[in-house]
Amino acid sequence: MAIEATNNIAANVALTATQASANNKQQPKFENVQDYAKYLGERYGVYRADKTIEGIPASINISPAFLQKALDDPEKMQWLEENLEAMQSLNTSMFMGTLTYVGYSIDADGNMVMMSSGSSDPDGKIAAANAKRKQEEKKEQERLEQKRLELQREEQNRFEEWAQKAATKDMGVGFQFSLNGDNVKALQLEIANALQSGIAMDTKA
Repeated sequence: MAIEATNNIAANVALTATQASANNKQQPKFENVQDYAKYLGERYGVYRADKTIEGIPASINISPAFLQKALDDPEKMQWLEENLEAMQSLNTSMFMGTLTYVGYSIDADGNMVMMSSGSSDPDGKIAAANAKRKQEEKKEQERLEQKRLELQREEQNRFEEWAQKAATKDMGVGFQFSLNGDNVKALQLEIANALQSGIAMDTKA
């Protein structure tokens, strides 16, 4: 991340920022296993009784002992989330008949087991139910993504309004920033610090 800032005579704030990726590889911080499990439940459906994958009833369970190991080891955390992400899709054509259930389990040592069950489904009722759940699953994913984008826009709008007010607070004095990085919040914090201090800044990290 590189940030350069200089004082200008004009009262304005020019912001050029690279938007943080939705799949930012920096892991959020968690206080304990319970907080981490809650996050995994919301993002990947871990431990959730209503979990579906491609419309198929599913379950994802992880040993609390392994969750603790993941909290203590960034590499294990990355490995876990990469695999949880991969679990969110399923090539149903690989299985004979119609799937009625799929489950994943990760033990304390990180060993993974996949379970599945199926049916010949002669009247197609199971396949129809799976298709309906898949459509509902897609709508829920779209709703969550739309909510995420709305929150992102609201945060950006609030920041831009604040930056404009901060720029015009002092008569005839403003700032111009050129930013380049992959973490918008970190960049915004640097801008806020610069505006509050009113001094020139050249920071590289």
